Amino acid sequence: MGPLAEHIARGMYGVFVIDPPQPRSAADELVMVMNGYNTTFDAQGNQLYAVNGIPFHNMHEPVRVKRGQLVRVYLANILEYDPINSFHLHGNLFDYFPTGTRLESSEYTDIVVQAQGQRGIWRVEVPASGQVLFHAHKSECADLGWMGFFEVTE
Repeated sequence: MGPLAEHIARGMYGVFVIDPPQPRSAADELVMVMNGYNTTFDAQGNQLYAVNGIPFHNMHEPVRVKRGQLVRVYLANILEYDPINSFHLHGNLFDYFPTGTRLESSEYTDIVVQAQGQRGIWRVEVPASGQVLFHAHKSECADLGWMGFFEVTE
């Protein structure tokens, strides 16, 4: 039902994961949905950006992971009003699987750029304890809420 852009900008979307017939290796798994909010309801752009719904949430409530443990993230860009979004992980490189339809990584990187509706899987084993920053590499998105931390513990 139209206008589609307004439905997406107000949170009418979801993610589901289909596992392959041969299971992936064991990992700490999570879904990260990159999204934005048009708070003026003018359909002219977003005033806030987030991952998993709440701007800046993971700055105050970091995602907890264990040092050296495999972490698998299902990443989706559901951002409306902006043609691209990105994910950048500080100080670590990760294997990236665009669209998540293959079992082999296509690149080893620290940044991924996705168009609207694009998705993929990334995985990493963080070797050191402490906080690891992640954020959009588009400054406007990061400045307006799309950033957070992983809290890496023993």
